[in-house]
Amino acid sequence: MIISKNNLKFEIFNLPTKFNNHKKAITQAIELFTAFFDIDKLNVELSFCSLEDIQKINYKFRKINKPTNVLSFPSEELGQIDKNCEGEILICNDLLLEESLAQNKNHIDHFLHLLIHSLLHLKGYGHDNENDAILMEEKEIEFLSQIGISNPYK
Repeated sequence: MIISKNNLKFEIFNLPTKFNNHKKAITQAIELFTAFFDIDKLNVELSFCSLEDIQKINYKFRKINKPTNVLSFPSEELGQIDKNCEGEILICNDLLLEESLAQNKNHIDHFLHLLIHSLLHLKGYGHDNENDAILMEEKEIEFLSQIGISNPYK
């Protein structure tokens, strides 16, 4: 799946069939994200991967030897929040679906939350310290409410 217009290029690889009926919602969320966060340029590749693959990648880059739901790789190290959003996102579909069920969340809502969380990382937001985490979470909640998704942290 490719979303491309003006300075927006978003390519999704290995989109699970469970998301085929949600392509319009995904496209709208990405387009609204660029407007909401005043993005000048968005160039992102998103890939879905297995538990095994994401665990290997998580260990290689973060030295954490367990699977995770999502990893974000900015195109270059950001020292501050930027008007560009570029890089790569990896999402483990198995964990996404498992978490959706365990947390009683709609799978597309949970996916969009992980997507927005990752895009904010690519834009320069982080959660390594408490103040940054609070700011990032506020931005997530504010944007998600704009697309009809309630606070995912409750």
